[in-house]
Amino acid sequence: MIHGRVTPLRGAAAAHETLTRGATFLAALAERPVIAGGWPEGRQARVRARFLANCLRELDRFLHGLLDELGASAGHVVREDQRNTANKLRAYGVPVAGPVTTGGLLVSADEARLRALGRSSACLIHCNGWVRRPDVAGGDTMTVGWREASGPALARYPLGTRLVPGTAEIVDVCGFYDRLGHRLLLTPPAGAA
Repeated sequence: MIHGRVTPLRGAAAAHETLTRGATFLAALAERPVIAGGWPEGRQARVRARFLANCLRELDRFLHGLLDELGASAGHVVREDQRNTANKLRAYGVPVAGPVTTGGLLVSADEARLRALGRSSACLIHCNGWVRRPDVAGGDTMTVGWREASGPALARYPLGTRLVPGTAEIVDVCGFYDRLGHRLLLTPPAGAA
């Protein structure tokens, strides 16, 4: 409920708030039995996979909106036809933190993770979570958008296995989006005065 005396947030502040609320909501949901109760079997497995894919896509859209607002406020031309958030992040021009090589290209760790999250979402929604495509042609694994339980590297799944993200994986993804949103809000794009 919006009260008459409360000024609604606008622009980048509103987009950042939306991203933060979305990440907080999904992280809290991950702690509830709907996700924490283990991966279901049969038809319910498909429902869970599609549900989580949609959750990941929503967080991506919220980040996309934040990048649009920040880009517009920095005087960038905001391309409506640019639907890929990893590409939009690169075009926005944030200083590269932790460059990695992926597919022969040098990209930021954030961009690589966003691409892995896109693959994860696509795998969940189109293949019911079954890993059918590798990261690179001829490969035998797919990198996903959440970290391994044993360290900071993104998890990799062999072809033929199933993505079954649970509480830890979803909370990790939510934390990534939340931290990236905060950093974007506080860090001007490269070349900005």
